[in-house]
Amino acid sequence: MYKQFTYFWLAFAILVVQIFLLDNISIAMWLRPMIFPLVVLLLPMEWRMVWTLLSALAIGLTMDLALGGSGLYTSSLLPLAVLRPWIMYLTTGRTVEHGDQSALLSRMLTKQVMLYVAGAILVHHTLFFMLETLSFASPMRLVATILCSTLLTMVVSAPIIQLYKSKIA
Repeated sequence: MYKQFTYFWLAFAILVVQIFLLDNISIAMWLRPMIFPLVVLLLPMEWRMVWTLLSALAIGLTMDLALGGSGLYTSSLLPLAVLRPWIMYLTTGRTVEHGDQSALLSRMLTKQVMLYVAGAILVHHTLFFMLETLSFASPMRLVATILCSTLLTMVVSAPIIQLYKSKIA
């Protein structure tokens, strides 16, 4: 129960920082740090898919309502929740066995968790910015936005992942 309570407060803090701080900072057009996918990415890998999807839906709707995303946040977060196990396998080679109740993220090295989060953030940013633009008129700008935002998000996410590994995992 202690870990779930701590995770809830970490998730709440991530969403508050995203909504009230990171979304109001205007660094450049192609630099948009988005740390809110961490809430879904750091959920226990052993959860059933339905609970992960419901969590992603709740977080996506919260972001859409708070930031006026018109479904953009939800539509980029739900596929990420579905692809989470495959991203884990592709980036770290680890799989979640059906019925496995051991905390997979807590058994991984911080470097492996960072690699998993980086791959997932890249997937999320690709979905988000492609849905946001809905155009391939300037593909180089789209690629630059995806890569630069992913890099900035990982820089901002590194301390959060360290905190997660030390307190929750």
